[in-house]
Amino acid sequence: MSFYVGAVNPYATYEIDIHSWEYGNDGESEVGFELARMGLQDRVQLFACLDSLKEGIYLRIYKDGLVEREERFSSSLPDGSFTLRAQLYGNSLGAFIEEYGHTSFLGYVPIKKNFSEVIDFRSVEEAAEATFNVISNSCGRVEVAGARSYLSTGIGQADIRLISYEDLSPYMDQNRLWFTFSCRGIDINQSVQGVLSLDPSVFDIRFEGVIVFDHGDGLLRNDYASHLFYDRREKLWKAYACDFGGTAYTELRSGTGLVTAVSSKDPRRGFSVMKARRVETDHVLGHNEDPCIFYDSQNKKWRLLTSVLTSKSITSGIFESEEWDGKFTRVAPLISLNSTGTSIQKIGGKYYAFMGGHGNLRVHAYPSLELLGEMDLDLQPHWPKAAGRVWASLVPLPEGYPYRYVLLTMDRPNFPGITGANWSYGGLYFYGAD
Repeated sequence: MSFYVGAVNPYATYEIDIHSWEYGNDGESEVGFELARMGLQDRVQLFACLDSLKEGIYLRIYKDGLVEREERFSSSLPDGSFTLRAQLYGNSLGAFIEEYGHTSFLGYVPIKKNFSEVIDFRSVEEAAEATFNVISNSCGRVEVAGARSYLSTGIGQADIRLISYEDLSPYMDQNRLWFTFSCRGIDINQSVQGVLSLDPSVFDIRFEGVIVFDHGDGLLRNDYASHLFYDRREKLWKAYACDFGGTAYTELRSGTGLVTAVSSKDPRRGFSVMKARRVETDHVLGHNEDPCIFYDSQNKKWRLLTSVLTSKSITSGIFESEEWDGKFTRVAPLISLNSTGTSIQKIGGKYYAFMGGHGNLRVHAYPSLELLGEMDLDLQPHWPKAAGRVWASLVPLPEGYPYRYVLLTMDRPNFPGITGANWSYGGLYFYGAD
């Protein structure tokens, strides 16, 4: 049996509270939820099997009404009440269980084994025909305390970048700073672009919204690691992002690794869609990540700082163009240091570049990117280990705040139970300086 709860958002979180149950005497008992096409022929289910011989948590996928795939994520169930949860990644998902306030990782659908051939919730058309349902075929007694869906920050927060104006000055609204960040999933293709805000006089992180990207191919893609800025001259929201969600008509990352996006609507709150297009390979050198762009009024050019992936390492460079989304030329030779989380900010009337890599956060000259040294932090992120590939979102503040500058960044441990180089990330760090 399927009981309708609501609609399906491709990047929402879904859960059911299983309060109590009794084993049935006549066959298997199952309770959970499904994301299904209307008519229930194509379905993705996550459920608890209450049969003593097959007890556990299962993923089951139906195609044309027939079971195409079934996987057992856990061979046991909690003794008491628990919440069964799925973080949806458009065409894959991660599964979790919560008991007594503690969340444990169960399993996930790898991106290379995604269920898009059955149902692809990134598709505007398919999502519009889909429903979120509670399912039960219990032969015993099951008590469900609730079921819900919501937007969430995922299992970790990464790639934190200031939302700015076109000159990199901070976009402040209601005395709050605004940042883009990655709502992390299990692996690098299973995250989505989030937005957070905070009052820089206190550390009151607030989750504000999710941004997805429309490349004109009918799919809402989860590109992220964005630099979102408001261009006051054109009165338009613009962004450079990494094409982790694939570019138009292409499922895997390709080309420069970058996309551009625009929106006349303020995309900071709620669920927003930005019109996007791929940055072609002749626009920027190599394959790129972590873009930071601004209009350099002194040079009257748009300057782009970005990581550059080579066959040997990840380095970085600064490029310039007459147009914000035009063809760029290199300003200076690429540096040799491993470089990620690249960003630029003006300190004391002078621009500097900041980045991570294999060590701690570094400071570089602009535009040469000559190394000036490590950032002077009294407690590096992920201490006592090196900070690694973290971002330095450094922000100058107007008068009246406790500090002249603040910095928001993160560390890099995986969510408990997740192994391998999946980089779900973990804690947030907030610094102040005079």
